[in-house]
Amino acid sequence: MDVVGDDREYEWSLEGQRWLQDAHGRFALTHVDGQALDSSELDLDFLVGAQRAPDGASFLPAAFSHCPQTGKPLEPVRYDAQRRWLPPYGNGSGRRVVENDCKLDSAEQIVAALFTKLSASPQSSLNDHAELLTAPRKNGLNFLVANLGGHREALFALDREGSLFLWQRQAKQWATLRPETTPIGRSSLPSWAWAVSLREQGAQQRLILAGDEGASEISVHPVTGRYRLERCHGKAIGAPGDLDGQTFIPQQLPDGSVCLVERHADGWRQHPIAHADAALMSELSAPLRLPSSRRLLWVGEHGYLSVKLGETLDAQWLAWPVGATARPEYGPPFVDGYGIWQLLFSDGVQFYLRLDSDERRELRGTRLGTGHLNYKFNVRLDKPWDENDEHVNPTTRDVIYPFVEFSDQRHLLSFIVRETSGLQKFFDASQPTDTHYRLERIGEPPLEMLLKVSQPWNAQWFCYDNALWLYIDSSGALYRWNV
Repeated sequence: MDVVGDDREYEWSLEGQRWLQDAHGRFALTHVDGQALDSSELDLDFLVGAQRAPDGASFLPAAFSHCPQTGKPLEPVRYDAQRRWLPPYGNGSGRRVVENDCKLDSAEQIVAALFTKLSASPQSSLNDHAELLTAPRKNGLNFLVANLGGHREALFALDREGSLFLWQRQAKQWATLRPETTPIGRSSLPSWAWAVSLREQGAQQRLILAGDEGASEISVHPVTGRYRLERCHGKAIGAPGDLDGQTFIPQQLPDGSVCLVERHADGWRQHPIAHADAALMSELSAPLRLPSSRRLLWVGEHGYLSVKLGETLDAQWLAWPVGATARPEYGPPFVDGYGIWQLLFSDGVQFYLRLDSDERRELRGTRLGTGHLNYKFNVRLDKPWDENDEHVNPTTRDVIYPFVEFSDQRHLLSFIVRETSGLQKFFDASQPTDTHYRLERIGEPPLEMLLKVSQPWNAQWFCYDNALWLYIDSSGALYRWNV
């Protein structure tokens, strides 16, 4: 510690950081590894692990074990994996269900607390309680909560052209992270398929992305505001899927062949895909993770990619029955104790096919689902092939689209559009329509927010900073509800 002024200012040199302490005992970070910082509005807890001072407005050096003002022990800043949120539906999987195995306790608690709080309010509309924030771009954004180069979780936004942004919680504004050399590049994956993955590298996390120029790994350096990219050249045709510490991306190589690429600490590895056909492997969903069978599935319009882990890796493309197609945007396969069931369409007939078998269940009316809950227009069904009692609960033309189901406490994030002309026409339309985005506890009246948007399924719910957030792609609006 050195005296640096006649007004009793002191400079502390601690673990590559220089802190200035003023006459009132307040600390300000001035340098990190020789780089000067204006730290007045920076999230120093994320950047350098600094701890909050008792006044709640300033920080203390991470090297301090006790508060110099109160003498009380300081709690080190740590990343909590249960606070993460990976698109499109929370855990980086195509399954739209948050349950115990996902270990997303923070999100479950936020959604439950917010529903309870707003339900008790005289103004129970989501419109009445929403805070409108500025998004870093108007359209084409994907949000994730992770610890990329920091000391706790932080909110990041990725746009389709490859820009990467960091939300500064203290300043309530976005900072652009710039490439050291190679930029991320564009991704053409639709919003319901645009998943990401994380790879642990020591105490840090790295971001795995699928892009039009190939699979990439991103390491972020928040203090410098830059990131570094390592790429496997080609074109990713599906989002990354991870299981048992391994991450795989289906990719078309520059020579036109299709393989599975895997990220390792020493680089990229390639695995063959049996029966791969680039022309048929289009519109792949976000990967479905099946830990009990050590399996990953990417569902496409013309078939599905199955990857099984074992002593050897078994990757193969399996086509749907002749003449049948799937609509992955309608939701992931339904999973029950008997198997994995995919909704297929063939010559005006709709049926669920149990994967790895010929067993079918025909049904009337298209279903939307989370992989657990199912909807036939406005009617909720436990199993997709169940039929409802029209006298008790008549079917209307209202479309309920489920985004994320919290199965343990039975909450649901969804939207409803009333009196449509049918599902296919609804998904093919591009005109703005009145849409009620909803937070509900299943079986109770929902909390709603009425917006006029086009393609309302291109939206993203996520949880961060003790709040629920909603991004609307067509308008670029970003809303937040604090617990």
